[in-house]
Amino acid sequence: MNKIKRMDISVIVPTWNEEKCIESCLRAIRSQETGAEYEVIVCDAKSEDKTPEIARRYADKIVTIDIHSPGISRNMGAKQATGNYLVFVDADTVLPPGYLEKVMEKFKDPELLGFSAGFIFSRRTERLIFTEKITNSYLSFRDRVRMTTLVGFNLAVRKKAFDAINGFRDVPLEDGEFSIRLRKLGKIRYFTDFYVITSSRRLDEMGLLGTIKYYLEMDLARRDPRIGRLLSYNEYVKCRVDDLLLQKEFARIFSSNVSFSRMDITVRDYIQRKSDDLLKIMHKTTREQFVRKITEISESIAELKLRAKISKMDVDRAIKLIKERMR
Repeated sequence: MNKIKRMDISVIVPTWNEEKCIESCLRAIRSQETGAEYEVIVCDAKSEDKTPEIARRYADKIVTIDIHSPGISRNMGAKQATGNYLVFVDADTVLPPGYLEKVMEKFKDPELLGFSAGFIFSRRTERLIFTEKITNSYLSFRDRVRMTTLVGFNLAVRKKAFDAINGFRDVPLEDGEFSIRLRKLGKIRYFTDFYVITSSRRLDEMGLLGTIKYYLEMDLARRDPRIGRLLSYNEYVKCRVDDLLLQKEFARIFSSNVSFSRMDITVRDYIQRKSDDLLKIMHKTTREQFVRKITEISESIAELKLRAKISKMDVDRAIKLIKERMR
């Protein structure tokens, strides 16, 4: 009986009618500069174009399923995987040459269960560059306050952790829902020291507002399936919007600059007092550094709630996070 060879990494690509982009995706995976042993698994939902034909040139395994579902496709691919680490990549995403080597490097941290890398769009327009910037900023904020969300188009996870939570579920925004369950199990991260290149096709098809509406509605459907039946995911809402004002509002929400004008005087004094308390238990820093750190994390927490001002509750949450990191 032949013993199954174990791989370091299994790269899993879900597909459905992806002939226009699948070759670039798979070629980039096959061209990785790494000493790790890895396999490529394509899970195809019965494509009606040349996707399977192209995939056979690059993939070690091709799995065919009857249903078009990103979550189920990834799960079926994972069942065929022999790697210690699973890397999920969408067909319209291209990995840079050192991505898999980064996977091996990041998982040297024994506590890390999974992560996603940052991204840039393949098309470089002012609108898309702005959108990728605010999205990466938002995901970085969530990571800093330990509310990390992983993105399905590039997601790495330990196979044992993936199996422990039974993989993805067939729900709207399956990657966000997966992140919530994996986060309860242990440490996950959103890294910005490397990135993938991905398609902007949903933005191109639906526009910025249409895309925001789509994800908001999908999130509502994930929270309550009964609402999902009432939503119209792909229909554009007719409205007049000043694009410049919209960009300014996003810039305000996702700005990482510390601004004391965004808090009441009482909250500012509260931060100062809490900084003095922290200095009593940790002496390798200054009061000003503590104030800056508490303020920065407090603002991140407030921004996640889309609030203009910091509250004392936000400050307490920030201090709790700092104390946990000091242990």
